[in-house]
Amino acid sequence: MSLDKVVEDILSRGQEKRQEIVRLGEQDRDEQIRQAEKRVGQSRDKMEKRTKAMLSQLEQQELSSGELESKKIILVSQRQVMEELKEEALSQLAKYPSESKKKIYSKMVSRAKKEFGDCVIYSRNEDRALLQIPSGMRFGDPIECRGGLIFESMDRSIRLDFRFETLLDDVWNAKLQEIYGKLFG
Repeated sequence: MSLDKVVEDILSRGQEKRQEIVRLGEQDRDEQIRQAEKRVGQSRDKMEKRTKAMLSQLEQQELSSGELESKKIILVSQRQVMEELKEEALSQLAKYPSESKKKIYSKMVSRAKKEFGDCVIYSRNEDRALLQIPSGMRFGDPIECRGGLIFESMDRSIRLDFRFETLLDDVWNAKLQEIYGKLFG
C-alpha cells in the first residue's frame, strides 16, 4: 500500500466519520428542535388554558360584582319605599279626625287606669283637649310626637308608651315580612 493510498483511505474514513458525526449531530439537533417545539407547544397550550381560565374567572367576578351592585341598588330602593310607606302611615295616623282620636285615647286611658291606677299622662298640647282623665290621673309635661299618649306610674318606675310612632313601630316590626311580601313579592 502506498502512502497516498493510506492517506486517501484515512481521509476517506475521516470523511465518513465526519459525515456520520454530522448526520448524528443533525439528528440530535432535529430531535432537540422537535423536543423544544413540543415543550413550546405544551407551554403555549398551558398558557392558553390559564388565560382562558383567568378570563372566565374575571368575567364571572365582574358578573357577580354587577349582580351584587344591582341587588344593593334594589335593596336601597326597597328600603326607601318601605320608609316612605311607614312615614305615610304615621302621617295618616297624625291626621286622624279628632273624634276618632278621642275614642282611641279614651281606650288608652282606661287601660292605663286598670294597670296603674293613679298615674301621669303625657301628650301633645294639641291633644289635651281630647282627653277626659279620671281622678287620680294628672297631666305631665307636653311631649313632642305625632300623636298618642305616654302613661307613667306615680313613682316613675313603669311607663306605657302609646305614642303613634311607637305603636306603628311595634306593628311594623311584627308585620315587616308580610308588608315586604305584599309590596315586592
